[in-house]
Amino acid sequence: MKKKFTWKKAIYILLGLLFAVALFSGIGYMIKSNSKENEAFLTRKPTIQNMDDKVMATGKITPKEEIEIKPNITGIIDKILVKEGDKVEVGQLVATVRIVPSISEVNAAQQEVQNAQLQINNSQMNVGNVQKQYEMQERLYKQGVISKQDYLNSQQQLFTQQQNLKNAQQQLNTAQKRLQIAKTGATPELQGQGLATTQIRSKASGTVLEVPVKKGSQVIEANNFNAGTTICSVADLNSLIFKGEIDEAQAGKLQEGMGMNIVIGALQNKTFPGKLTMIAPKGKDNLGTIKFPVEGDVSNPNNEYIRAGFSANGEIVLNSQKNALLLDESLVQYEKSNGKDRSFVEVKQPDGKFKKVYVKLGASDGINVQILSGITKDSEIKVWNPSDKDKEELKEKTK
Repeated sequence: MKKKFTWKKAIYILLGLLFAVALFSGIGYMIKSNSKENEAFLTRKPTIQNMDDKVMATGKITPKEEIEIKPNITGIIDKILVKEGDKVEVGQLVATVRIVPSISEVNAAQQEVQNAQLQINNSQMNVGNVQKQYEMQERLYKQGVISKQDYLNSQQQLFTQQQNLKNAQQQLNTAQKRLQIAKTGATPELQGQGLATTQIRSKASGTVLEVPVKKGSQVIEANNFNAGTTICSVADLNSLIFKGEIDEAQAGKLQEGMGMNIVIGALQNKTFPGKLTMIAPKGKDNLGTIKFPVEGDVSNPNNEYIRAGFSANGEIVLNSQKNALLLDESLVQYEKSNGKDRSFVEVKQPDGKFKKVYVKLGASDGINVQILSGITKDSEIKVWNPSDKDKEELKEKTK
């Protein structure tokens, strides 16, 4: 006799299947959890090294003094006798300027000369006429025909006309000089005093850094309304300074007179000794970040050729730690505690598991950080954020 299938038996079978699935799932989770606990991680140990707490300023090398040679006369460059990189001495001829007269100025000056000459001619005629009257008045006075007052009046008239003639001669002399300046740019007297010359000479000894003009270029003299055209710039490359900027967070740590190392990338990262000479009292806004300009002298004991404009970094050491316990800063993790960040690392234990250990940090150079307490040099620190290189290294170790 067959047993009758009921819904009660079906429910029991279904519950049994669900129990079996849950059992196998639990066993699988435990196996997976155990394997995760035993998952292999790379570890790193701290190292004992010297640690420098330093500030880095980015900038460039510039001459301490750069002299711009400008003409004191307007004209056209006729010759350029130097090129960039040449050594020059004080007074050395660097260029000559050719004067191009202005037609309007020459015509105006010629007209002044003509007017002055006419004035002289008139004054000479007046002096001649008054001279004759004076001589006649003098004879009459000696004969007692006229009074002494009339004689003195004629004498005064003669003196006045003679002064007018002198003034006219002076005006002619001035007009002639203006005509000469309009034609040649200067008078012989001005050229002799060095006040105006077509010969442009260096005002300092050094190296020619730049020649921004060429033959045929028009140049303008320096005056109250115009800075003038620069013919060339000269600087002493044995007297160089570093100009750079630092972040506002570092400005309060610096003082003038601190030693600094100037690293020039274009010279295969050669380092030159220097000294901090200036920290700007006012910062500048650079894309939302406040930067403070700094300057420092650069020493060149081996007289190496340093070009003006080289990019450079200025390293200013604030504090130096000997035999400091250093750890790769990327291995340090942080968590919030009472509103503050607490730093910790995961240290490998004898059973292979990792334990969270809080550490006290010191100075950092951006790559390594000083560990003041919490771990020792023998501690194995978990690499919790491995790079691709770390992953490759881990594969090699686990083969």
